[in-house]
Amino acid sequence: MKFLIQKINGEIRHDFSFALLESIRFRNWLTRNNKKEEIKVKYISTPELLDPDDIYPPIEFKSIHSSYVPIGSVEFVTAFLQEFYGLTPKPRNVPEALFHPRYSCRPIFNGNHMDFENVIGGKYFVKSNTQIKGFAEIVKLNSPGMLPIPAGNYQVSEFISINSEWRAFVYEGKLVGLQNYIGEFTVFPNVDAIKSMISAYEKSGEAPVAYTLDVGVNDYDTFIIEAHDFFSCGLYGFADYAKLPLMLNKWFHQYIQREMVLNKK
Repeated sequence: MKFLIQKINGEIRHDFSFALLESIRFRNWLTRNNKKEEIKVKYISTPELLDPDDIYPPIEFKSIHSSYVPIGSVEFVTAFLQEFYGLTPKPRNVPEALFHPRYSCRPIFNGNHMDFENVIGGKYFVKSNTQIKGFAEIVKLNSPGMLPIPAGNYQVSEFISINSEWRAFVYEGKLVGLQNYIGEFTVFPNVDAIKSMISAYEKSGEAPVAYTLDVGVNDYDTFIIEAHDFFSCGLYGFADYAKLPLMLNKWFHQYIQREMVLNKK
């Protein structure tokens, strides 16, 4: 395995990069007598505000890019995928396999901005279905002074109260970690409910080899907030040194293989 780790103005800025480096140190120590198992790292320093001309190493890197997995900000990894593979990752949001009230505890639908005219007025979370870090706002639909929504494709979910939010880490169909990232950490989610979500998502055939599920907890339920492909994801303390490099590596190569097959159809 080989990783290309982003530094911003010469510094490691992301928790997942720091945790990966610690994982690599551990794995390389564990396999120190087997050079074939050694994980290698290269670094690339980018400015605070990414300039496309400064993202990549010298031109000779293009001949070996396929050996490396990029680790850094969403913008950095996306730029890498666009430059070398012509691919642009899209947000997963709430997978359709988890729209059922059993998992979502609220109405959710996908549609374009024109579909909102048929939605009963109320407070909804509206998020882009096509752009990571795109439009994502709480909107009072069909009400005076409604926030204007740009043309595009979105996921719309009814607003729901949340007391605590947790990130579940999933690898090869199994829950391998669970970290609180906002709200009261003593309000613990129902782990059986999370495993049920994972099972439903896996059965859909759409789940990647590594991903996260963000779940919310309120006074009544544990429910899905959204899913994320396993890149540029905050770890919030998740540090399984044995699995982390594999999760990042396998997600990246599976994503490329799947997308290349889809693009040929």
